[in-house]
Amino acid sequence: MKKLLIFVTIIFSLFFKSQQVNDSLQIRLQNVSKDTKFGLALSGGGAKGFAHIGILKMIDSLGIKVDYITGTSMGGILGGLYAMGYNADQLKKTIYKVDWNRILSNKIPYSKVNISEKDEYDKYILEFPVVKGVPTLPSSYIEGQYMGEVLNTLTFNAKHINDFSQLRIPVQLTSSDIENGGLVMQKKGSLPLAIRSTLAIPAAFAPVYIDGKLLVDGGLDRNYPANEVRQMGADFVIGGYTGFRLFTKKEIENPMKMIYQTHAIRSVEDFKHQKALSNILVDFVDPLGDITTKDFARFRKIIKIGEIEARKHLPEFVALAEAQRKLGIKYEHEMIEEVKLPTTKFTFNEEDGTSLTDDVEVAVIKRELGLTEGKYYDVKTVNEAIDRVFGMRQYEKVYYTYTNTGEALTMNIFVKKAKKGAFKLALHYDTEQSVGIIVNYTYRNILANRSRFLATIDISERFKARLAYQGFLGSGDHWWVDLEAKMVHLKSNDLTFRIFSYEDGDYNTRFPNHMYRNITGKVALNYNINPNAFISVGTEFSTERMYSLLDKVDQAKIDNYSKKLYNHSNFNTFIKFEQNSLNKRYFFTKGNHLQVSTRFYYGDQYELYDLETVQPQLYPILNPKDSYYFIPKNLVSFTLNENFAYPITRRLAAKVNLFLGTSFGSVREDSVPYFFLNQKYNLGGSEYNYDLLNPEFNGLRQKELPMNSVAKAGVSLQYRIMKRLYLTPSFNYGKVSEEFSPFNDSFDMFGYGVNLGYESLLGPISLNISRNNQLDFSRIYFSIGFKF
Repeated sequence: MKKLLIFVTIIFSLFFKSQQVNDSLQIRLQNVSKDTKFGLALSGGGAKGFAHIGILKMIDSLGIKVDYITGTSMGGILGGLYAMGYNADQLKKTIYKVDWNRILSNKIPYSKVNISEKDEYDKYILEFPVVKGVPTLPSSYIEGQYMGEVLNTLTFNAKHINDFSQLRIPVQLTSSDIENGGLVMQKKGSLPLAIRSTLAIPAAFAPVYIDGKLLVDGGLDRNYPANEVRQMGADFVIGGYTGFRLFTKKEIENPMKMIYQTHAIRSVEDFKHQKALSNILVDFVDPLGDITTKDFARFRKIIKIGEIEARKHLPEFVALAEAQRKLGIKYEHEMIEEVKLPTTKFTFNEEDGTSLTDDVEVAVIKRELGLTEGKYYDVKTVNEAIDRVFGMRQYEKVYYTYTNTGEALTMNIFVKKAKKGAFKLALHYDTEQSVGIIVNYTYRNILANRSRFLATIDISERFKARLAYQGFLGSGDHWWVDLEAKMVHLKSNDLTFRIFSYEDGDYNTRFPNHMYRNITGKVALNYNINPNAFISVGTEFSTERMYSLLDKVDQAKIDNYSKKLYNHSNFNTFIKFEQNSLNKRYFFTKGNHLQVSTRFYYGDQYELYDLETVQPQLYPILNPKDSYYFIPKNLVSFTLNENFAYPITRRLAAKVNLFLGTSFGSVREDSVPYFFLNQKYNLGGSEYNYDLLNPEFNGLRQKELPMNSVAKAGVSLQYRIMKRLYLTPSFNYGKVSEEFSPFNDSFDMFGYGVNLGYESLLGPISLNISRNNQLDFSRIYFSIGFKF
């Protein structure tokens, strides 16, 4: 009986509360007439703003007419797009479709990076601009290049409209003047740029220049713009609030929450005044609970909460819809139609609106755009043109707006120049070499426009370094020079060296670690065929050294220990073609990477140390004058490496690798051609290797099996188990030989393996297990971080 009474009491209280709400709404609706204007105000709240979809679905499903819209931050995005004619279902599908991880990064697809910049792109964890020789913090975390592309795509139908009152529903978006202070309402200009300014959260997203003002998220001054929608002419206001809540005394012991609270206090106080101006208000703050502004990955849950909370106000929305129908107020909501006007003029500007004055720079941008006056271009063509300019990596941001001149459009190109200097860091570890910190300094335009100098070192036990300079010639964007000096110092995995390093079968003496050091210098002239392909002609000098490394105990067991084994240097002149359209540097799912190279070797100089005494087992292997070998004259190599990826489904991609390494030169019967170490193809490793001479092969360590010639085919299936986590089984088959051709006196190899990979903030993480038919055990390899 007691439980029944409690149940009846709850039902009665809910009914009484609902009746109170209905009575209150009826009082508010008494003054509604045919001339009443209805406004919609949507607050900011970062990812929490997705909840506004619930309100928009309610408006659409009941056919409620909206006459004016105001919005802040995420409310500004949804409000601006709704004003164009998008309905709630379309906006929901858009939220589901957008790559929010990419939105919240400064990355573009690897395929859109110019081929001259691919070598350094997406290799570092942190990047700091260098100002007056000192690394400094960036002004913001996210420049928003991809965000701009998404917004321009979504608003392209309205590109000809520069007055937001001319949209399907008049809209105004809030922004704050971060330099002078004060609320700025965006009423005219570029709709995507206005949306971009209202979501420019300080220190997270870069600020936006509009009409000479530096603007950021309007939530600094007015997170819930109910007053502004009334100023537009609204008599009745529907609102959605996803803003701030105040933390408790216990919570603000966290210093980050204390900083948050200092801003939240002002916003919460302002909301009290704005709330009083609202007739129907859906307050999402408590239902969203612990969801934060940055929880974009939880968009499904946020939208669900928004839909549930909006339905709790169903009686209010129904009453409003019925009142509008009785008064003959009609709901009409259709997408604005694109007006396909030609672009008759282009302007080129700094981010702050100042015109670019360097004629060479403007000429390069024009050529990369590839757009001409007097033609109509669709959004895909325009975005691809902008990507080509951004892909040069000379700018931190490239975006565009349109100005309607009546019968045609003017396209305004804006660029934010990259800081000349940048200091970059990355970490790496793998089970075959060592842990290290990669430090890079890049300086642009040091001698000429579109030039780049970089210095990179790997601070680790296996020290590596690289100095490189590249510069485009004249005002063109095709010819460029490439100068490089590089040193690598690695533990040798050479299987042959390890097998033959035992002292007369004495396994009590461990075989020594062999260390390999290579120093190269290169000068090349390159020609960009297109942004993803180039041809290169150049000359390279290479000097290499192999030496053994024993600890003190093992050194004492050998009478004449000497670490020196082998020195060699030579030159090669090469011609190379490279084409790279992979969509990602790691875990790619689409595109291909083709490398074709021919090299002519000459100028060999070598020296063998006292191997006959110290390590006699290695002497016949490293001695080119041994009767078993002959050194071929006029040695020419031909190498082809093709990697192709094709997406079968959204989660599954097939990958194919074809590799051919063969050589030509003088032939001597009954002898094997002797190739120096830097002329061989080094099979092994489980990770995709951009080095043309080191094809990966299952069951082998990196560079574990150097051979004179190789023909190899590999296939793998990359399956995305969950976000950023990949499982990739693979199979390799190859023919390898110590002859010029892999098809002469060759032996067959096949290997199989499986790789578990994860895209982390520190770089790719890989755990690989593989095996092949030449070894009777499996290889296990683990690595984390970006590679040198």
